[in-house]
Amino acid sequence: MNIQVAQLKYFLALAATKNYSVAADQCNVSQPALSMAIRKLEEELDLMLIDRKSNPISLTEKGDIIASQAIKIMEELSVLDKLASDLHQDKLSGTLRLSIIPTLAPYLVPIFIKKFSASYPDIELIIEEETTKTIIQKLKSSEIDAALLVTPLEEKSLLYTPIFYEEFFLFTHDKINKAYVLQEDIDFRNLWLLEEGHCMRHQMMKICELRNLEHTKITYNAGSIESLINITESSGGMTIIPELATWNLTPERKERVVPFFEPTPVREVSIIYHKFTTKLRLVNTVLHALQEVIPSYMKIKDSFQRVDITPMSGEK
Repeated sequence: MNIQVAQLKYFLALAATKNYSVAADQCNVSQPALSMAIRKLEEELDLMLIDRKSNPISLTEKGDIIASQAIKIMEELSVLDKLASDLHQDKLSGTLRLSIIPTLAPYLVPIFIKKFSASYPDIELIIEEETTKTIIQKLKSSEIDAALLVTPLEEKSLLYTPIFYEEFFLFTHDKINKAYVLQEDIDFRNLWLLEEGHCMRHQMMKICELRNLEHTKITYNAGSIESLINITESSGGMTIIPELATWNLTPERKERVVPFFEPTPVREVSIIYHKFTTKLRLVNTVLHALQEVIPSYMKIKDSFQRVDITPMSGEK
């Protein structure tokens, strides 16, 4: 098979315009040249792609299928061209827009931003906090280039690379004299949760199997992990927090952080980006900077001692 890129380009132009003359003008070729190229494409594929009897011109059923695949091929070639152009530049530079979910941003940004700035001084990094739902929408529409959030996600147009696995801990108002906690140690009537819209809320509920216990005495839904910690400390009860949130706690507060009994609940944190991104080298700079500041033990997932608390499908 000897299919040329120009043939695909002309075919897609005709499919979009449904007019040989307009398609030829768009491709800066003569109408006979465009028509001949498309006929050669049909011969190479041994398929009839154009219904030339229709008015206006339309694709055959098989032509529609080929057009869908041709679009993907042209997108991939565009990415390849941009990557090749970037690779000619030894110095990494440009702008990278990065979104981070609110339950990660306050803890991840401070520990990697200094390292990133020192390692990649010519990259302008723009960081914003967004919910997972908004992040996915922005990635698909190319409003942002990459994101840090909890995976796995079932989004065919997006790719992700796991960076680390973060354990959950119980934080209590009153100190628990135990090396670890079980589900029966949790006071469901006084368990503080994040508000709706946070994927970590679902993870907290999944840990405690609270999906059918929303009627229990939970009177405050916090907007941040810090709010959860503060309300627990001031009003009693308990909450569930990720490991990064424990790093900067005071010694007195750390005494009230208790791990769960194995298998311990963890969340997988990844960098995610569109599969057709033209900024993969810049995306990888964030990945590399994080890999250098995250402790090595958090990069290993031991399936015999841990269990993934994954986001609920459709809940962001």
